Amino acid sequence: MPSCDDECCREPLVPWLAVAILGCGLASVGAQVLPPEVQVGSADIVDYEFEWGRDGVVCEPCNGGAGNTRFTYVDTSHRLWVARVDPVTGDFLPYDGQGTLVGRNAVTAKEVGNGPEWALSQRGSEIIYTRWTDGLPRVARNFQLGFASMSAGAWTAGPLVGAQGRLLPFATLDAGDPLPSIHYQTTVTALPYWRDLVDGAPEQPIGVGAGSNTTRRWIAGTRDLLITAPGPAGPKDHVYAQIFLYHTLTGAMEQLTEDPINKVFAFMWKAPEFDNDDTMFTVINGRQFRIYRKVRRSDSLARWKVVNLIDMPDATPYIVSPEPFVHNGKSWIVFQLSANADPQNYAVPSLIAMTGIEPDTNTLRLLTSDTDPPRQRRDPEYFVTANGPYIYYDRYVLPTDNSPLTHEGVFRVDGGLGPRVGP
Repeated sequence: MPSCDDECCREPLVPWLAVAILGCGLASVGAQVLPPEVQVGSADIVDYEFEWGRDGVVCEPCNGGAGNTRFTYVDTSHRLWVARVDPVTGDFLPYDGQGTLVGRNAVTAKEVGNGPEWALSQRGSEIIYTRWTDGLPRVARNFQLGFASMSAGAWTAGPLVGAQGRLLPFATLDAGDPLPSIHYQTTVTALPYWRDLVDGAPEQPIGVGAGSNTTRRWIAGTRDLLITAPGPAGPKDHVYAQIFLYHTLTGAMEQLTEDPINKVFAFMWKAPEFDNDDTMFTVINGRQFRIYRKVRRSDSLARWKVVNLIDMPDATPYIVSPEPFVHNGKSWIVFQLSANADPQNYAVPSLIAMTGIEPDTNTLRLLTSDTDPPRQRRDPEYFVTANGPYIYYDRYVLPTDNSPLTHEGVFRVDGGLGPRVGP
């Protein structure tokens, strides 16, 4: 272990957060005083999604005066709701999430693997989700895409025309676009497609990303998709998951990685600490962040360069549900950590953590304990309040021989980054 004269020990500790020792082959975590866990929502709220006010820019006149500090979710009775987040306190309003009933017959996150998602364009904020086909049995072949929008202060929700047998949609979130686009997959073959978010729009095949163990994400400010999916064959014909960049406007596909190691959870954004160069991360071996930066070569071409590797603590090394955000000129990744490699294992405690991305700095922070109390903490999401970023998550009481897994509700902790600076 390096002494405190070593360069890796010179970063000051954040007073009440754990800081891991990174970049020197270590994954131990120092002494810590964790922020309090605060419950903000009832047990009925699962897999909620925040609107674009989560980035700390509050717009009360937006969406016909409904504002932009809202969240959406589907309850256990298949009802689609919209409620508010107090941008000062971070509280859910109302506590039970039953603000405005938007639609019925929606598929729950437990049934399909993901809840509703926001779409953003010049039309304002809308919702895209998976729903059941009205009047038919609730079985997988009867999935279809649902769409909800506001007009004159009232929500209208129902099937998206031309989207029968489709599920798991994700939408673009760019306020300047005339209309949003969505990507999703088919029920039977799991093939991925994209289309514009209007009734009857033609759908276009994406080309990679079918099946399990793949992820697909819109890249902000573009019509490009970042996809992790099986790539070229490796030694002994093993196929490794690689990162691809798909340009929906041209249909061109770029393979960004090709080394023989599996990659999951890839994201791309413009990182202020790297002069706003395109930056991406992926998780390798299930327990390490690999940070890439797109750099220009002398021949004016660009290449992706690995600029940082971030290891996790030995006691809880496995990463699930990472997501990046930018606050006050720095990039952060929030995620879930567990001692178990299986992300579907709810019987093992887990915790919430976050990290910066810059090389040669110690920024890994544990935001909760996994043992005090022992709970499953899942699906972390950020929301920038007047006090700074709060990290929200679902918390579950672990199952026992005598009781099932029990959802306690939505909790949050303070990320410790301070209020937003600037406009």
